[in-house]
Amino acid sequence: MQKYIFVINPVAGKGKSLKLIPKIEEECQKRGFSYEIVYTKKEIPIEEQLKDYQDAIFYAVGGDGLISQVLKAVVGTNNRLAVIPAGSGNDFYKTVQKLEDGEHQIDIGKINDQYFINVACIGIDAEVANNIEELRKTKIPTSQLYNASIIYTFFQYQPKKVEFKTKVKEIKKESMIISICNGAFYGGGYQIAPKSSLTDGLFDVYYADKFRKIHMLSLLPKLRRGKHEGKRYVHKFRTNHVEIITEEELTFNVDGEKLKGTHFVLDVLPKAIIFSNQKDFVEKIQNESLNK
Repeated sequence: MQKYIFVINPVAGKGKSLKLIPKIEEECQKRGFSYEIVYTKKEIPIEEQLKDYQDAIFYAVGGDGLISQVLKAVVGTNNRLAVIPAGSGNDFYKTVQKLEDGEHQIDIGKINDQYFINVACIGIDAEVANNIEELRKTKIPTSQLYNASIIYTFFQYQPKKVEFKTKVKEIKKESMIISICNGAFYGGGYQIAPKSSLTDGLFDVYYADKFRKIHMLSLLPKLRRGKHEGKRYVHKFRTNHVEIITEEELTFNVDGEKLKGTHFVLDVLPKAIIFSNQKDFVEKIQNESLNK
């Protein structure tokens, strides 16, 4: 019998995922699922905790950071990935909601030696995401962290000199935003890649030319609605491979994790994993959470 493994970080989201456990157990018992709950441990990588499971469905019960960690235990195995959103942004889940019920072979990305499933970005959008970790130490409500980080980052950010290399073109630019997208959303609901697909074998790559910071204020609402394509300063191309070279050491935000360097190679790994989409099961658990 296929086993359902629910991976929970007990300290994330102020314990939000822990509150879902009774409903997870109830729904599993109703359906006759064989299941287990695995709590992450700071001293042990998640992929190490999960390495002995075979033909299991790993449910990441949390946000995009936890999904990225669980992904490492799925690549190259016969296990499946699934999500019960319990993070602050839940951006990847917004993308997979577009999929039909059932199992889907989906693409993932690789940046240098690190896998990712949603978005890797560098520039002001990456700095906004990176600065959120500093702002978590404040009393700012979780729902307002991204907006607060935009303001915090806005006043100190400087454009970055970046070189893109693909199989067909090279671009050298001073850029404000650079996002390499497998999924459609980032930053807690900003629709950076509205036409992206998890099954087309391509990244949607967006970059924005250097512009006065004041123009960011008009660009942000367009990013939120996915209406930025074709607008002034914003460019897009699609590729399965891109190399990015920077003059100074910069920090990529990769599904919520930081990766520093001056040379990054990104590739699509087409249909690399199986995603299990059981909408009714997840919605039953989510609805219980909303009612509490």
